[in-house]
Amino acid sequence: MKNSLNILHEIDQVLIGDVTYYEFNSIEKNLSKKYRKGRVNASKWLSELIFMFIKKESNFLLEFKELMQQQKIDLSNLEDSDFKQGLFDELNAIEEMVNDRINRNK
Repeated sequence: MKNSLNILHEIDQVLIGDVTYYEFNSIEKNLSKKYRKGRVNASKWLSELIFMFIKKESNFLLEFKELMQQQKIDLSNLEDSDFKQGLFDELNAIEEMVNDRINRNK
């Protein structure tokens, strides 16, 4: 199953093709300039919307990391114990994984 980002990238490729087709195709004479302009404007707007969603998705990992860091601050008040150590070990392991993913995507 494709994830949302792949689907958005595929749609964006179609939109880029549509912009090119309706801006530069002179074969279909029955399409008015206003119709072509409407198609181009809609395609460009949708492409910008896709970019916004892709950018929004890229911030999810950062937000996730910030919430984990806040949880560690909140848990620091717990009495030292194996339970607390287990919590921190798991949070640190996942935070390291998230950092790797963030750095890989830069």
